[in-house]
Order: sequence, then structure tokens, then C-alpha cells
Amino acid sequence: MLLFNTSQSFPHFTQTQCCPNCESDAYHLVNQSRYLRFTIIPVAPLKLRYTNECYQCGYKAPVKIQQLPLAEKLSLPKYFIGVLLALWLLLFFYQQHLDTQAQKLGYLNSPKAYDTYLVHADKFTHEPWTLTNLKVAQVISFDDQFITFQISNYSYKRNNGITNALRTSLLVQHGYFSKETITLPRSEVLRLYNDDIIYDVLRPSANSLYGGFVMFPPKPKPLYKGLKLDKNNQQGITYFKNGQYKEALKSFTLAANTGSQWGQLNLAQMYRDGQGVTKNVQTAKHWYEQAIAQGNNKAKYELKEMCISVQCE
Repeated sequence: MLLFNTSQSFPHFTQTQCCPNCESDAYHLVNQSRYLRFTIIPVAPLKLRYTNECYQCGYKAPVKIQQLPLAEKLSLPKYFIGVLLALWLLLFFYQQHLDTQAQKLGYLNSPKAYDTYLVHADKFTHEPWTLTNLKVAQVISFDDQFITFQISNYSYKRNNGITNALRTSLLVQHGYFSKETITLPRSEVLRLYNDDIIYDVLRPSANSLYGGFVMFPPKPKPLYKGLKLDKNNQQGITYFKNGQYKEALKSFTLAANTGSQWGQLNLAQMYRDGQGVTKNVQTAKHWYEQAIAQGNNKAKYELKEMCISVQCE
């Protein structure tokens, strides 16, 4: 609330003098200035007025600013605290505005996927003008010359409708964006921004704007991917269980040649035991060693056992 206030000078600024009227020592400097204040903060002086006043006889005499004590002169800027504070706030918010505009131009010049533009639909997509003329355009791809947008199927009358859509993650709902896209030259996008057809440019942070998702967050990588089974090795196991050793040998050979450590182990076992093929210890050793190179401990154990019972060299 703005209030008027009249105050007296502080006691340590007051100089006691001899009254020229009654010659008493109750002659003091009194501050009768009026200033505009906001609560307790002085905003601006309305009238600077100082007088010498005798508390004994009531005699008064005006005092010019030039005649004030030095301490009182140095205190005069206190009446402009509100003005100075208001100027500082104006400069602060103006600088914030300039920084925001520079940031948005940076988004335009260096686009990223899912940058979200708020646009006037009649001039951006050349649709007939309606009362609900605001739409959302989202960057889906770009190169050195062009930017491609997907456009919302929904339109809005006021900007707070778009803000609510962003806040409630409507942009990731099925059917929110049209399947048709718009591709524009970068120079045309900049012109549309300068003409206020694109009236805001937003860049998601952590996949979201205003707390709502504008793109689906990437799925986390599984901590355990599980054992990767080779289809040829699995087929070979099926053949082997059914006693079809030649077919099993072919499947294990395919698996071993493609780098499956278990296919290499199974193939080594068949050469070791002569199942579906002529027994060959050296070939078995070769495939055991291939599986061992991939960290297969079972192959390491079986090679050791084989070399105990037969000559491996």
C-alpha cells in the first residue's frame, strides 16, 4: 500500500543551537519532508523541507538544503530507495527477457528433436482462422536446410490450454499429433518467429515440459540380458537327444562356426566320442580351445579330462 509519511530527523543529525528569538538552547533542526513510501520503503520524495524549530518558544525558520549538516545531506538518497529498487528490477527483468529471446533464437538456429513450437495455426499451417487458432508444432527431424514438424490435431483458444496439455502429458497420447508433417526451410522458420507466427519455442528438459512428458522416455537397459541361445545349437541338442547324430553334428558345426561357445563345446564332445563322425581328438581339442577362449569353464574341465585319458599332443 502506498502511504504518505512525515518524519523528523534522527537525533544524531540534530544540532542544538541557540534560539535567535528566546535565546534558549532548545533550537533544533527538524525534518518535515514528505515522501511516498511502500509499506516502510521510501519510494520518492514529494517535498524536501527542513526547518530550525525552538521547542521553548515555538519559533521556526526554514533551512535550505545547502545549509544542512553533512550527515543529513549524505542521508538524502534514502528517499530514493524505492525508485532505485524499481529501476534495478526493471533492468533485471529486461535482461532476463533478452536472455530468454537469445535462448529461443539459439533453439531455432540449432534445433533438436522434440523441440516444441507454439504457433498461430492459420499462418503456420494455412488453415482457416478460427477462435481456437493456437496449435503445437514439434520438431521430428532436421538437416542443414530444412526442419520437419508434426502438428497437433488439437487447437486451443488460449495459451493456458496448451500449458495444461503439456503439464498433463497429452503430447505423448496416441492421436495427439497428425500423421501429416510440414517441412520448412530454416530461413522460413526464422521469419515466422520474427513475425510472431511462432510465438514461443520450448526445449524439453529430461523429456518433459511443465512437468509433463512431451516424448516417451527411453527404456532403461536391462541389468541382466539373460543367456543368448544359438538356434543352431538348440536344434543340434534336439537332434542329439533323438539319436540323430549326423544332423546334430551339422547343427553344432553351424553354431560353432558362428561363434557359439556351447556349439563349440558340443561339437568337441561329438569329435571326442565319435558320434556321427569319425573320432578325432585333435579336432575335439581345437573346438574345446575355441570354447575356452570365450570363457567356457566346462570346456576347460572336459579338455583336461580328455587329455588325461588320451594323448592330446
